[in-house]
This record gives sequence, C-alpha cells and structure tokens, in this order.
Amino acid sequence: MNGKELAFSTPENVGISSEAIADFIRKLQEQQLCMHSILVFRKGKLVSEGYATPWHVDRKHRMYSISKSFTALGIGLLLDEGKISLDDPIVKFYPEYVPGPVHPFISEATIRDMLTMRDPHDHTLSGLADWFSTPPTHPPGTVFMYNTTCTNLLCGIIEKLSGVTLMEYLYPRLLEPIGFTPDCICIKGHWGYSWSGSGIICTPRDLARVAMVCMNGGRWGDKQLISESYIKEATGRQTDNSLTSRDAERWAGYGYQIWRTRNNGFAFWGMGSQFAICLPDQDLLLVCTADTQGIDTAEATIIKTFWDTIFASLSDEALPENAEAQAELNELNNMSLTIQPGESTMPIAPAVSGKIYRLFANASGWSDVRFKFEANGGSMIYTNKRGIKEIPFGFGKQAGFKFPETHFPGNTFDIPSGKEYEAWASAGWVDHRTLSILCHLTDDHCGNLRLNAVFDGDRVTILLKKSAERFLMDYEGWIYGYSS
Repeated sequence: MNGKELAFSTPENVGISSEAIADFIRKLQEQQLCMHSILVFRKGKLVSEGYATPWHVDRKHRMYSISKSFTALGIGLLLDEGKISLDDPIVKFYPEYVPGPVHPFISEATIRDMLTMRDPHDHTLSGLADWFSTPPTHPPGTVFMYNTTCTNLLCGIIEKLSGVTLMEYLYPRLLEPIGFTPDCICIKGHWGYSWSGSGIICTPRDLARVAMVCMNGGRWGDKQLISESYIKEATGRQTDNSLTSRDAERWAGYGYQIWRTRNNGFAFWGMGSQFAICLPDQDLLLVCTADTQGIDTAEATIIKTFWDTIFASLSDEALPENAEAQAELNELNNMSLTIQPGESTMPIAPAVSGKIYRLFANASGWSDVRFKFEANGGSMIYTNKRGIKEIPFGFGKQAGFKFPETHFPGNTFDIPSGKEYEAWASAGWVDHRTLSILCHLTDDHCGNLRLNAVFDGDRVTILLKKSAERFLMDYEGWIYGYSS
C-alpha cells in the first residue's frame, strides 16, 4: 500500500467466504451484543464494512484502552529518535514527584516495565503523583498486572520530551503519512497530560491504518515509519499474563501495551469491545467498535466467534464469487444499536400511564417518577437533585434524544459539565408488570443505562444499572415509591 487511500476487494477475491462474515455478524446479533462497527481486511484490502446508526464511516469513536497501543508506538518513535532507552528509569523523567528518596522498587522501574505492565503496583492509581507515593507491592519487571497508570506515565514522558500532546507528536511521524483523520484527539487527564490509557477518539478506518502499519513491521508502503525491530518486540510476547487476565482469549501473552492472541496474532484491545485483531500469518485484520460494557463474556464471545467463522473460512486462494452471499452481507452491514426486546403494550399500561409515584429516599436522589405511554413509545419523567428529567423511548425502535444530564456527580476524570450527550432508548414489556428500558449513550463517552420498572398496584420498584466508565455514577441501585 503506497498511497493514503484504502484498497477494496470482495471477500472471495482474497480468500474469505462472504457467508462466513455474514455468519459472524449474525451470531453477534443473536447474542444481543451492541456492535457499532465491524470491518474486515485481508491482504491489505477492505472486504467488508458495517456500521450501526448513528455511527458511520467518517464518525469518530472512543477507543478506550486501544489508546495504550498508540502510546507504545509513540515510545517507539522516541526510541528511534534516540531520545530515550527502554531501560531508562521512570523517576528520571518526573523529578517533580521525587523531591527526596523513594522506595527502591519505584526507583528501579523502567520504561520497559511500564510498556509490559510489570510495574511495582497491583492496581491502577488515580494520578501520576500517586504512583510515586503509594507503597509498591512487589519488584518491578516481574509479574504482569494490568495498570492504566503505566500508560499515562509513558504518555507524560512523550509529552515532556516533545513539548506537544501525544496526538500532535504522532501525527506528522506516523498518522499523517498513512491518511489518518487529522482532527482526532486524545482526551486530557486531570493530571495534565493526555489520557492515553483510554482517551483517543478516531474512526475505525483510522484504527485499521495504524494496525496495518504494525502488521507490516512498521511500514506503510515504501515508508518505514517505526523501526521494524521495535514493532517486532511491541507485538511479540514479552511477558506471561495468564494469571491475572480474566478470560482465556487474553492468555497468549502481552507485548508493549499490545495483547497477544491465539493463532500467533496480536491485538489492540479496548474496553467495551474495541478491537483491532491482527493476524500477520494470514494477512487478516478485524476491526470492531462497540458498547458491550456490563456484559462480562462479550469480548471473549466476539473473538471466539471470529475464530469459528471468518478465521475458519480462510483460503490461500481466491474463492468463487458469491453474489447472493455478498448481497446478504451488505444487508447485514447496515447494523443497528441493540433494541430492548419485549411487547409494546400490556393491560397494565393504561392504568399506570401518567401516574405520579412519590419515591422514598434513594442513592440516586430521585424524588418522583412517572411514565407516559403512547402507541409507538413513551417516556420516563423523573425529578432528581438537578431538576426534572425525561428519557423518551421507542417500542421496537430507537428514540434519539440528548441525555437529560449535563452534570455528572462523582466523576473525577474528564466528564465536562455542560456537555449534552447523544443518546438513544428503546423499551419493552418483558412480563405483565415489568417495563425494561435500554438507553445507549453514543458520544465522546460510550455507555449504557438499563432499568426495570415493576408496577404492583400503587407501588413502583425500579432497578437502575449503568455500564459506563466513570460516568452516570448516580444512576445505580434500587428506587421505590407509591402513587399519591
């Protein structure tokens, strides 16, 4: 690939069955997994691409911990420029946090230890200063313990030495030469540097371009953008991670802020099922964005389904073109956000529609709630400490709206007050007295809010469950009350 434009092909032309890709998408839909995009590449060519409204080819998506892999590439560029050694101690770059003696395990920790998630702490800390002051639990460079503070320390080094943000540093050296969208950002952390452990926002095609550079040993066409030796180390197995990784799909080892996979692959991996699964031996790349937060088995399910469908269908030679299967795949690529299953009405609905329920004291701070039902949807209207709020919903379809909060208590990172967040909600009656609502937030922060409202005579009981990183903190728990 010599230019900045992506190349395209039918799946069959590069040895993939369109039926297998369609089967992959269909199986994820059957599991009620909320996929936002699915892109498949082989031999450097994009063979299948699908999006769920409101996502589309040019819309940027939060990549969460895939940002860590971008940070590792920034470290590789610093290394190529001779500005660092991987064996440099971290304390060398942060004199402001070490005015005096520190624990020996802190002083021993190196850039390499941070890249491989082998720092001396057993959990992620809230800020960089805490990393230096919190007593360590074990020697650095020994065991894998996934810790986002490692990444944020690396990002601070990049920004200190370059004098610009992470994305500004990467853009002329790596991103611009491959056609990466120029105005992508990384959200800033409260410690003063980019939140490179979680904060990059770019398009799925942008992610694919960066992944292909790594699959090609640091090259894009005839340009060597990062040294091949560093990419080989970064995508290779540097440490065992089987003891502390939560599912078998993560047990293949860890490189430099990049996961190893089965079948001699590697992956950029972000919370909520953001993926770039790279298989150099087969010249195969899967890119996904999604919001599967709150579903513990989702990420393993996606990867296993990929092995069982697309990967299992691969051929070294071109396959006969299959117009019928390609047409079906094109239809499946017009995806949608997950819709709440259930009935559009129940006999109880007219009796409770519009009824005001006064609520007992609750952690969410709601004082009252009422529900309105119409032919194709309705809304939940409630009062909390910040005023009267409304969440509209559709039955069997999405209702789009701005989430009725612009202030999010309890968030200590990067949620700006005053911002309106795009949201979509659907509802369904799941039994004769239970209404379920599913709300998707599709903005700089992705997340979902689920609730069950159970109506019993004059009483309503509501269970709220949010799945979002440091977000919607007071949309959790039980609420109940009685109509007046």
